[in-house]
Amino acid sequence: MLRVARISMDKVALAALAFAPHLGLVMPIAGCGRRATQADCQLIVDKAVELQMKEMSLRDASEIQQREQQVRAELEAEIKSCEGRHVTARTLECVQAARTTQGLDACLR
Repeated sequence: MLRVARISMDKVALAALAFAPHLGLVMPIAGCGRRATQADCQLIVDKAVELQMKEMSLRDASEIQQREQQVRAELEAEIKSCEGRHVTARTLECVQAARTTQGLDACLR
């Protein structure tokens, strides 16, 4: 059950980046962002995994890294659909600074 919740959060995060232009993540005006790279999209997934594991009191760096790799493999198609979308530096800074899953969710809205 927890595994499903973690993957669900990751899919929500990627879907928000890839498919929600009205959320402020996708900037259609030239100069107001840039195209998301694979690394940008993976950052969102990795941050979601990290925060979820910490909220479950799982803080072992190697366990977190293994889970990030597993989720990346499971969400490969979603990550690919995120690539190339417009993203702002502000959104990515918010993702990096997020301390909770709720904070991450706020970055992506």
